[in-house]
Amino acid sequence: MKWMFFAAALSLSAMPAAQADVAGRAPVPVQKVQKTTSESVGPILLSFQEAVSIDIPETIAGVSVGSPYIADVAVHDEHKLFISARSYGRTSLHVIDKDGRVVIDTVIHVVDGSQTKLSLVRAGSTYTYDCAPGCEVAPTPGDEKTYFEDVTGQIGVLNDGD
Repeated sequence: MKWMFFAAALSLSAMPAAQADVAGRAPVPVQKVQKTTSESVGPILLSFQEAVSIDIPETIAGVSVGSPYIADVAVHDEHKLFISARSYGRTSLHVIDKDGRVVIDTVIHVVDGSQTKLSLVRAGSTYTYDCAPGCEVAPTPGDEKTYFEDVTGQIGVLNDGD
C-alpha cells in the first residue's frame, strides 16, 4: 500500500509544469525577482529617534515603507535616502529604480539602543531619563501617561517659540 502512494506521488511530481489548467488556459510564468546591483542593504537597525542616510548607486524612482509609524523614509536626491526611526518596531523598506526593478528589499528594526538611558520604575509607572553626563527627562513611549504628556507638551511649547 505504501508503494502505491509513493508511485502515485512520484507520477504526479513528474507531470510537466506547463500543462494547461482545467479551463484549458496555459499557465502564466511567474517573473523572477531581478537581482540588484546595489550593495547589500539591511537589515537596518536604528535606535528610537535616530536617523541614517543611505547612498544607492541606482537612480531612485520610488520608495515604499510598510509602516510610516515606525520609520519615515525621505528621498533626498536620486541616489540618497534618509531613514528616521519614529517608534519601536519593525517594518519593511522597498526601493525601486527607474527601470521598475526592486533594488532594495529589506527590514528596518527600531530598537532601544541607548546606553545612557535610565528607566525609573516607581509604584508601577515608568519614567525615562537620558543620563549623559547629567540626567535629563527623556519621555519614551510606555512611560507614565501624565509624565509623558506633560514633558512632551512643554517641549512642544518651547519648539513653537522658534
